[in-house]
Amino acid sequence: MKPASIAMGTAFLGTVFILAPAGAIHLNDAWDWPRWQIAGGRAAGAGLMLAGFAVIAHCSGLFSRIGRGTPVPIEPPEHLVITGLYRYSRNPMYVGQVAILLGLFLYRGELSLLLHAAIYTGVIQAWLVWSEEPGLRRRFGEEYVCYTREVARWIPIRPRGAGG
Repeated sequence: MKPASIAMGTAFLGTVFILAPAGAIHLNDAWDWPRWQIAGGRAAGAGLMLAGFAVIAHCSGLFSRIGRGTPVPIEPPEHLVITGLYRYSRNPMYVGQVAILLGLFLYRGELSLLLHAAIYTGVIQAWLVWSEEPGLRRRFGEEYVCYTREVARWIPIRPRGAGG
């Protein structure tokens, strides 16, 4: 991985998962918003965050081994990755990221963290529709178009034609 890709990935992840949540927690306190907590919320949140990190690690490995690239836009994969979790969702890495943010909300309880997760999900949805998917269609052509017909954008469902 190129140093620029590492720097870009670190900046992105640091912003989304450290700086923005820290700001949201501060705003929650400043606005005197309540904390929302349920029995088992901390354990469920921790489990959801761990699952999200596992998904991201799995997907990053697939990008490297199969795609021969990275998830970072300046060093994209050379080959379309449609195996592993990508058989069930076209964007499992984003699903993992949202899981981490929702897990953080469940773990801590600040409503502003839920707002951060919702805003992040909306931004990613817009990014996918307006930028990432058109770019993938240009790079991978009919292979990507067929893939989009078979596999949902977000919600992991069993792909058509996968048997069973």
